[in-house]
Amino acid sequence: MARGRSQASRFSVPYRALGALGVIALFLVVASAIDTHVAAQVAQWRGPVLDGLVDLLNPIGSGVTLLLMCAALGLVCHRLRRSRLHDAAWLASLAFAGAGLIEFGLKHLVGRPRPDSALPALLLLGPSFVPDIDSFPSGHATSVFTVATVFASFYPRLAWPLYLLAAAVALGRVYLGRHYVSDVLAGALIGILVARWLLGHRRRIVSWMRIDAVGRFPR
Repeated sequence: MARGRSQASRFSVPYRALGALGVIALFLVVASAIDTHVAAQVAQWRGPVLDGLVDLLNPIGSGVTLLLMCAALGLVCHRLRRSRLHDAAWLASLAFAGAGLIEFGLKHLVGRPRPDSALPALLLLGPSFVPDIDSFPSGHATSVFTVATVFASFYPRLAWPLYLLAAAVALGRVYLGRHYVSDVLAGALIGILVARWLLGHRRRIVSWMRIDAVGRFPR
């Protein structure tokens, strides 16, 4: 009986993984179907108020801005002995780096033109390091959702504001014509999945991240 259950559990894991990948693939296919429509509509939404808001939020997800901010926060909190915030900041830094590597590899492997390149939305050129042929997935969306997921886990009461800020930054990339909807959705998925995986394995990195050994975050 026990043997049968163990065999069933072994087989159920791959099926769950395949099911999750199927849902994600379907989700991205549907999103891709509306990419061109949304990109065409965005031009009608432009205005000084939204321009100013997007210009304010856009730097949050650019380059390694969040990585540097998290690392600096971790160092400051170490000096101030704020262990919970220290752990959140360093785990966010690690998650950012891991998700960033996946995002960077995918965007140059897929080779999708950005919306403002005037090339077809569904065109995939394959491996490329040519400028503006790196739309999928969005690096901004990946970084902001990675960090938001980590901090939301440590501070659940801030989850909604964190995710709303992340969504605003990601949608700003669509507004600017630098990404399609499916690009930011894919980036958000990568960021959330990488962050959740690391959060689920925090005991294994306790010595480096200095997270409480029994899995409880210090208050």
